[in-house]
Amino acid sequence: MREIGFGLIVGLVMALGAFSIAAWPVPGQPIAAFFPAGTSSPEMARAVSQAGGSILQLDTAAAVAISIGDGSDYAVSLYRSGAWLVVDGSLAQSCIRQVRSIARG
Repeated sequence: MREIGFGLIVGLVMALGAFSIAAWPVPGQPIAAFFPAGTSSPEMARAVSQAGGSILQLDTAAAVAISIGDGSDYAVSLYRSGAWLVVDGSLAQSCIRQVRSIARG
């Protein structure tokens, strides 16, 4: 029984590690910053501006800002500005599109 539990834990850690590597933001490429639910467009725009980025797309329904920044520490700056998750923009956009198509049914 302990072997099964160990296998489940190791599998979960491996899956989270693989997701982290795939979603790692690339400097100079679009980055998706997820904010707490209910964050308004002006608040997200202000956070992106404070971090030194340019807005490409805002989605208040998902509380996501797709933006681009030049600095290598742009993702860290987004965290400091209030984002709770910062990932690669292309990965996030494809996930959001897929979730919306499922929700429409």
